[in-house]
Amino acid sequence: MGRKRYLRVLVCLTLALALLLGTTVSAQAAERTVTILQLTNDYVYIRSSTGENSQVIGTLRQGTKMFYLGRSGSMAYVCTTNGVQGYVYAGYLEKYGEARLCNIYYVQSSSLAVYSSDSTSSRRVTTLPKNYYVLLSAANGRWGRIRSLNGGSGYVLLSGLKRAST
Repeated sequence: MGRKRYLRVLVCLTLALALLLGTTVSAQAAERTVTILQLTNDYVYIRSSTGENSQVIGTLRQGTKMFYLGRSGSMAYVCTTNGVQGYVYAGYLEKYGEARLCNIYYVQSSSLAVYSSDSTSSRRVTTLPKNYYVLLSAANGRWGRIRSLNGGSGYVLLSGLKRAST
């Protein structure tokens, strides 16, 4: 009788542990996403902090797309495609879309050539500066297909990119 009870307790604990681990794995498997915002006004300041005396670190044009990182009162904390992080008045922003965090990369080398196909002998489309953020849509060997938030796309050598993290 003691052995049967022991087995029942063991089975119950095993099932409870399996359910708990299954829930944890499912939660981790859910892809984290980042909201992409678009600026609705022209010549908007991006600031270093939220205070009245905060330093202006740049000016953004209407239509500029950026990653949403958080909020402090009426100010949104954002990251531009050039890697500039700062605060913008949230009333000037609208949701443009979302991106999976695992697809967001930035240029880690001093610059990165973008080609029309996955070959250095193909036409060079543009060159991206260091810390420029892109979305990686596919990877094949040494090459990746990228898309910028501004709509441009092409192929880059993956060695020039690094995955963004939070």
